[in-house]
Amino acid sequence: MKDDKKFELSDYDPLCLVKYVLRHFWMVIIFALTCIMAVYLVQTLVNKPVFTSSVTFAVTSRSSASTAVVNIAATDTVAGQFGGLLESELVRNAAARSMGLSHFPAVVQINVPENTNILIMQITAASPELAYKSALAIIDCHTEYSTTVFDTAVIDSINGPTIPVQPSNLASRNTAMKLAAPAGAAAMIALLLFLAIRTDTVQTVSGAKHQVDGKLLATIYHEASRLSWRERMKRVKKSILISDFTCSFYYTETIHQVRVQLERAHEARQQKVFLVASCSENEGKSTVAANLALSLAQKHRRVLLLDADTRKPAQHLIFEQKVERGKDFGSILTGNYSEREILDAISFNESTRLHTLYTTTVRRKQAEAISKDTLLPIIRILREHFDYIIIDTPPIGFFADAEVLADTADASVLVIRQDMAPSMIINDAIDSLSDTNSEFLGFIFNNVRSFKAFSFRTGGYEYGYGYGYGYGYGKNSGKQAATDRSQRSGKEGRKHG
Repeated sequence: MKDDKKFELSDYDPLCLVKYVLRHFWMVIIFALTCIMAVYLVQTLVNKPVFTSSVTFAVTSRSSASTAVVNIAATDTVAGQFGGLLESELVRNAAARSMGLSHFPAVVQINVPENTNILIMQITAASPELAYKSALAIIDCHTEYSTTVFDTAVIDSINGPTIPVQPSNLASRNTAMKLAAPAGAAAMIALLLFLAIRTDTVQTVSGAKHQVDGKLLATIYHEASRLSWRERMKRVKKSILISDFTCSFYYTETIHQVRVQLERAHEARQQKVFLVASCSENEGKSTVAANLALSLAQKHRRVLLLDADTRKPAQHLIFEQKVERGKDFGSILTGNYSEREILDAISFNESTRLHTLYTTTVRRKQAEAISKDTLLPIIRILREHFDYIIIDTPPIGFFADAEVLADTADASVLVIRQDMAPSMIINDAIDSLSDTNSEFLGFIFNNVRSFKAFSFRTGGYEYGYGYGYGYGYGKNSGKQAATDRSQRSGKEGRKHG
């Protein structure tokens, strides 16, 4: 197992990171709303509302002989000086006395637009009434000082004081609240991206090659189910089988690529029992096992697909077959079946040339009956009648069945779905398979989606099933189902040839 994990940019696919953020987007929304509430509370509790009354003064020269340009230049200077007078402590104290207060209850701010004879005074206080009265007090008190200081200028209020109707700091609070939402959302998205990287799942082919301690047998890209509009409206889920003419060439050839490697193992080391496992549910293990068996059956006469997943069997759902109680793998495990009875429980499909031994949902006693002692006699019988046996198992991370089954198999293959299980768990599963009596051949990188993949192919690999839950298959996904059942009724005596 690889312990020295190094950050490699090629290990992470942008599409997987985006999907991780979208899966947890509710956290982004909640955190954005939380930031808005926090800013609102801070603004309400800490920043008290204030109100501003505005007064506009005009400064004109008393001299009628001056030109307009000189008047503007002179009055501009006087306006600046007058602003300093209004802000002075002398005027503010006088205004406070006129209001009957010990100190002036407002803040005075002066704005003198450049090259104008206009002066704008803003009085900010804790209430609209106090701001308005403070402005009136300044207007009443400044005259006795300004007339003696500015004897060559006339200073008149031409607008105001205004009566404020809403807090003057309301705009800044609204701006802060508007910025809080995107800032909080951006912070949470950054955190989610960090967590997506920390999960250390296998996201790219390059990452699979150095994150996983095993040989990469094949990469299966996302294959979309070809559904009609009616099936889409009814949310029908269909299996992806290479026996279906709608299955893409790229997907079919990838399955054949894995089949070739199983054939090489068979020819080189006489291996015929191959176990297909996964770390967790919904990784596409059952679909890969079914398609590998179909691919082998296209070239070889005696191929068996054994559904040994007694916890949540899937193969009879993938092929849309009804399993008779007593003629399934779970019953064979717990009963003292003879060789003929075991062979009679196996079904044969004339169109696909595939033999199958299904399992239905079994009782706990049957699920716990899997042991090396009960499996070896059954596998020994099956070895004598079949050239290739593909075993579909429960996930390694949930049950010990896969390891027990691996002891009876010749070789094992692990199916890894993109961005599903952390590499540490995958490598632990590989270690478990490697410790059994079977040879670990390698892993299949399954259901791979990426922006790069979309650039050279438009097909997809969509799962409507997997290990565990949500099985639902369309009535037309196995077009030969009704024909096969009628054919089998007349062929039971010779189905094993």
